[in-house]
Amino acid sequence: MTRTRVLVLRHGQSEGNVARVWTSSPEGYPLTERGREQAREAGERLIGAGVTTIYASPLPRAQQTAHEVGSVLGLPVGTLAGVHELDVGAHEGEHDDTVGPVALTVFGSWWREDDLSAGFPGGETGFEIVERMRAALDSVAERHEGTTSLIVSHGGAMAVGLQSMCDNLDAIFVSQHILANCELVELRRDDDGWHCDAWAGVRLD
Repeated sequence: MTRTRVLVLRHGQSEGNVARVWTSSPEGYPLTERGREQAREAGERLIGAGVTTIYASPLPRAQQTAHEVGSVLGLPVGTLAGVHELDVGAHEGEHDDTVGPVALTVFGSWWREDDLSAGFPGGETGFEIVERMRAALDSVAERHEGTTSLIVSHGGAMAVGLQSMCDNLDAIFVSQHILANCELVELRRDDDGWHCDAWAGVRLD
């Protein structure tokens, strides 16, 4: 298999981020003006990276981020199912003061106990998140073999899905390097599967 690169970018700052609201609803929250600036800055950093294709989660904050990046790189944006934010179920739309303690327990199960059967009440399990993220990224890698694609996704789904997919991503490392808005994860897929070359600017072996 020809080596294929897939760059995964967390969306820019959204109004939901500022309000500290947990949401994966299709309506979502739009980007703030700062979020749009972050997206354009991300696009500038990607000039020369060889990106030939851009995809984004269906959620508005990811779509808007991708279109800002695309405007810098001169590329259109496609919508990619399966890379949306993790479903927090009964906690949809709630404030971080309420959801934060629950999230610590759920992510602890996923990362410390390697128990992907856990999930938010009424939401997705870790297994479901990993399965859809892997299927989405595999489809892009197969469709654009030997090239570099960019996918705009979401912090929670990236942290759980990409960590489980990549052979060299340690859960403790990911938990200590939570992705900020518009931080980038650099992946490649070859005969051995998925490998992470860099996580938020940290180069990995």
